[in-house]
Amino acid sequence: MEIELREIKTMTLLRVAAKIFALIMFSIALASCEEKSDAMGLDVTGYNHTDKDIGFYSVNGQGGSFVARHGQGGSACCVSIPEKYVPGMMVTLRWGGEEIGKEQKRVVSVPPYTADTAGHIAVHFLKNGDIEVFVTMYYPENPNYPLKGSAAKL
Repeated sequence: MEIELREIKTMTLLRVAAKIFALIMFSIALASCEEKSDAMGLDVTGYNHTDKDIGFYSVNGQGGSFVARHGQGGSACCVSIPEKYVPGMMVTLRWGGEEIGKEQKRVVSVPPYTADTAGHIAVHFLKNGDIEVFVTMYYPENPNYPLKGSAAKL
């Protein structure tokens, strides 16, 4: 009886050890498949300085929603961008809606930013038809916000 009990304990310990070993091997395999990402995902917010409602917009295929004329909103998550600014960096914007008509597309340059100051992506549809995109931790009320003067007024 004592030998049988010892064999049962040994078998149980071997099963537990085999499960732990399998879990460790699985974890190592999973970690080796994981790519080191140098990208960050940021929320995007739209600012509409125009006289027409924007029914929808997207940045690199990640959508924002409705942004009323002379308003802000249409926030969405998440647009993936490099943690480190890439000189000449561009994003692709698409937008449209009932008042605008057919979907429009434009490639827009992104000014330099750092990971320390990257809180969200701000998309400004300006009255003159230009579009400005900023990666910033500030909001329009802050004096450090990149869009200034009369252009910043909604």
